[in-house]
Order: sequence, then C-alpha cells, then structure tokens
Amino acid sequence: MTLSTVLYFSNRKIFFWFFALTLTIGLMGFLEFYITTYKVGFAGVGINPIFLGLMILFFVVSKEQMDTLLPEKKNPKERVLNENLINSFESKFKNETIKGLNAIADSNSKFTEEAKEAVALPFLGQL
Repeated sequence: MTLSTVLYFSNRKIFFWFFALTLTIGLMGFLEFYITTYKVGFAGVGINPIFLGLMILFFVVSKEQMDTLLPEKKNPKERVLNENLINSFESKFKNETIKGLNAIADSNSKFTEEAKEAVALPFLGQL
C-alpha cells in the first residue's frame, strides 16, 4: 500500500495498473490486511468481498483514468459517417474567406467538431 501511495503522487499511469493488480490479488485471496479472512465461494475457492467492494469503488472513481488508458474504439460505420460529414463541410466551406474560416475554426464557435476539422484540414496541407 505504501508503494501505491508513492506511485499515486509520482506516476498515475503506473499507479492505476499497480493498484488494480493489488486489488485483483486481494480479491483472489492471496493478499490480506486483516487477522481474519472473509471469502464468499464454494469448496475453498472464492472471493474476498472487501476487495470486491474496493475494486468496484476504485473503477467507479477512476473512470476518467480508464477512459484515457483504454480508449473506446470507434465503430467503423460511425467513422465513415464522420468522414462523410467532414467531406461535405469541406465542399460547403470551399469558397469561404480566410476570416470566415478562422471564425468557424474558433474553439468558441457554434460549429460541430467535424466542421472545425474540415476547416483545419486545408491549412494542415500547407504546413
């Protein structure tokens, strides 16, 4: 637990994996913090309900960390839809002035992310 605390402050990514591994080992009954052990199971095989509760709490609290470490893969159909939207915005903004394109690309603009990306793509080709 001391190592987990040090890792929490020094390297959050390693802390996440290390603490999840520690909780998994405790869940299976190989790690105990108390004099008495609690296991729920059958024929000597079971799980520790204290570690199960800690693991659930850890993953609920660490949802943002999990999203960054394990990003959800986009559905190929959704990706094609986004590319089609970007292509349609590119053709729509083809005759727009530089000032108008900058207004669209502004982070506070009302346009969707696809529209902003369509505006940014021609500029990336010029770099």
